[in-house]
Amino acid sequence: MAERDEIELFVQGEGIQDIVLIRVLQAGTVRDIVAVARGLGLTAAEGVELSLEDNDSTIDLDVLIAATAIKHRSRVHVHRCRKVAVTVAFNGGQKDETFPASATIKRVKRWAVGKKGFNLSDVDAAEHVLQLSDSSDRPDEDIHIGTLVAHPCCSVSFDLVPKVRVEG
Repeated sequence: MAERDEIELFVQGEGIQDIVLIRVLQAGTVRDIVAVARGLGLTAAEGVELSLEDNDSTIDLDVLIAATAIKHRSRVHVHRCRKVAVTVAFNGGQKDETFPASATIKRVKRWAVGKKGFNLSDVDAAEHVLQLSDSSDRPDEDIHIGTLVAHPCCSVSFDLVPKVRVEG
């Protein structure tokens, strides 16, 4: 198998906590990506969907990879939850929105600090991060929110908290 026959993809999904780089045959189907993801810890046996990062649409599993928008080094998400209900708490208030499972923490934060969220100034927004509620876990900006939930519970809660400053 020649290298040019393969493409590399960054995969995240249900049960796959870290971003994982995989290789699949470009001539294969989207279902082949799911099969590789299962070997990486994808917890769902049936009913998964695949989408590109920050994309609301899913891609049919039986379509050839070459016939999709999936390209070399694309970021994909595999999950049973197509949408994730997100709640963000800040300063005694709460906002709710629904995102695709492939939405990044960066996208969710942009909504939370923006006009449809808490409408923070650019300076205040830069000084805050999303932290999982009832924890000290602050997922990186490139993490898909779907990695934080497990079907059938397709919801996640965050607190918008100040970044810790190191003074010295």
